[in-house]
Amino acid sequence: MEISGSIFAALLTPFDELGKVNPRGIAPLVDYILSKGVHGLYASGSTGESILQSREERAELLIALAEYARGKCTLIAHVGAASTADAVSLAETSKSLGYDAVSAIPPYYYKHNFDDIRLYYQAIADAADLPVIIYNIPSLTGANLTTQKLLSLLQDNRISGCKFTANDLFQFQQLRQKAPGKKFYFGTDEMFLGATAMGADGGIGSTYNLIGDFYFQIEIAVKNGDIEYARTLQGKANELIEILLQTGVISGLKHALNKMGIPVGTCRAPFSSPNSDVLQLLDLWLAKNIHI
Repeated sequence: MEISGSIFAALLTPFDELGKVNPRGIAPLVDYILSKGVHGLYASGSTGESILQSREERAELLIALAEYARGKCTLIAHVGAASTADAVSLAETSKSLGYDAVSAIPPYYYKHNFDDIRLYYQAIADAADLPVIIYNIPSLTGANLTTQKLLSLLQDNRISGCKFTANDLFQFQQLRQKAPGKKFYFGTDEMFLGATAMGADGGIGSTYNLIGDFYFQIEIAVKNGDIEYARTLQGKANELIEILLQTGVISGLKHALNKMGIPVGTCRAPFSSPNSDVLQLLDLWLAKNIHI
């Protein structure tokens, strides 16, 4: 089974004024993202604050998204969890809803041995009966999946590729070279140009919620050999990212979209609200670069 597309927004989760998952916020958010040329949506991941939600809340989001966006774009459900049972349940839900693929971080918090991690991914693949994308983000999970461990997991034909969210372009290139039949999506937005030049199959990122067209155009520019234009676009994206690192990436993105009339609410505690001085910098960037 092939995963169609290359540029996927790591979808924010809309919350209502009471802090609950807001299915009504899905349509305007999805419409805006897709209007930027993004090929698909990666739901219930890090950007979606999935770790701060119950399994039932995550399923609620996946259901609402499938009801609105199925058939409009490629849908990837992140089902990773601390327990195999929760990940399997979400994988089964994703299959029943018609998702195109599932993805999962390794089981986190406890220091699991590699055999247990392998069994976790096998259980997800069994339950989903869909292409599985490993989500490698060691800075947050604490799971050190070395090149050899990732290549070992990728030997399973049901595992179609990897979302690689780290700064090690050497490791990324080695994986890409040694597993040519798999798909490798880069998840560190500020280095997307470098990964594209290394042969990335695409990207899955947070800032794609707001500026997905930048990454779509970087990909095209690299393919056309227009590196100067690609650098310009990456530079603009990195100006935004520099500000978002001060606001908090998810909080800043939600502020920007709310300001644009796309109701995504605020972040769930323990995330706090950004200070007003930094938000002024974000507002200035938006006024200069986004027509609102």
